[in-house]
Amino acid sequence: MEKILSYAKQRNYTKYTSTLKEAWRLSITGLSKSLIEALDVKGKDLELGPHEEYTSDPASHFGRIEAERHRQRGISIDMFLGLMKYYRQSYSDLIRESKFKDDIKYQYEQIIKRFFDRVEIGFCTEWASTGDEDIVKELQRNNRVMTNEKNKYLTIFESLSMPVFIVGLDGTIENMNHAASGMLHYDTAPGTQYYGEKDTLKLFFIEVFPWLDKSFKNFISGTDTKKTFETAINDKGQFFFISFSRSLDISGKFSNAIAIIEDITKRKTMEKELEKLATTDPLTGAKNRRSFLNLFEKEMKRSKRYNYTLALVMIDIDHFKKINDNFGHETGDKILNLLVAKCHSVLRDSDIFARWGGEEFIILLPETDLLQASSAAERLRGALAQSELRTNDGTNINFTVSIGFTIFGNKNILIDEIIKKADKALYLAKKQGRNRAVFL
Repeated sequence: MEKILSYAKQRNYTKYTSTLKEAWRLSITGLSKSLIEALDVKGKDLELGPHEEYTSDPASHFGRIEAERHRQRGISIDMFLGLMKYYRQSYSDLIRESKFKDDIKYQYEQIIKRFFDRVEIGFCTEWASTGDEDIVKELQRNNRVMTNEKNKYLTIFESLSMPVFIVGLDGTIENMNHAASGMLHYDTAPGTQYYGEKDTLKLFFIEVFPWLDKSFKNFISGTDTKKTFETAINDKGQFFFISFSRSLDISGKFSNAIAIIEDITKRKTMEKELEKLATTDPLTGAKNRRSFLNLFEKEMKRSKRYNYTLALVMIDIDHFKKINDNFGHETGDKILNLLVAKCHSVLRDSDIFARWGGEEFIILLPETDLLQASSAAERLRGALAQSELRTNDGTNINFTVSIGFTIFGNKNILIDEIIKKADKALYLAKKQGRNRAVFL
């Protein structure tokens, strides 16, 4: 196929033929299939005779079918025969470039010559049997079909919900669909770009979308047939899905790039909200248990890779049930939120803080030794002991916490075992009188 395409491009036949490789592949497949059928019927003797019955000849039959198809598209017989000579040349080239012996090559070349002679007889027979009036009617009928096809695909193009831009090699926007026009705030009806007066003002793609300048130029100068990515264009969190693709045209008639630019800000916002719902505690905004365990596992792997110790801290509010009983659950919720805010003010950005359940919270301190863990636990305990919540009726509520913590290195140890150890230290802090931090 590549040989035939190369000849067709060199001689400018591709300007009048299909733009897609598949059409060429099917044409060559049909031609090769008819060659095999002709050999099955005639054997290797494809020589011509004065009394030949070409109506039953697979090669001539293929020629008549192809002649009718191309004539309906407005192709003249001389143009069609000219292209077919290069089909013949490509088959002959394959034989000459093969490793067969010379006498075998000669035999095969003769078969190819006679096969194409028979195909061309089919062309001429079909063309000669159709009068000028029939040809005109045929062209008119086929033109109506093509017009309907054109209208169908134009309607589909204009109906696409995502903005599509057709960009020429010089960077000008040659066409755009209705969604793309709306994106540029052009108040135009669908189809205006096709049916309306051609705008003399040239729009350059990278001038309309300067934030795509580098990526579009890299795509055009590169070899990729398609490139897709997502990008944010400003501090307001506006996100776009971008798709660049090259025209699949092999004829050289339509050497365009197709750009799809779709605003996905709403989708991204929804994704963030869903992620927040899945990873945070709805009451306090702290990370939830599931999120904490996922981060814990990642941090464990990181500690093994870089050989450092971590600390795990568990916090429980002392006598929290009494706060709920005496002041109500709404006040209890405020206490929980106050604890979260105070802990965040004490902890580092790298520390992982989460609500474990009820009035219990858990903290993972990366790259932390025993001395640092003890200091952090005491800072947390002291800061929370000094916290005060003022209720609507003017009552000031203070509370304390019990803390249990442990440290661990990069040895193989289960996360559950580490949590149990910190929980046991928390139990000891409660048992020893509360409002204290205990290491285990």
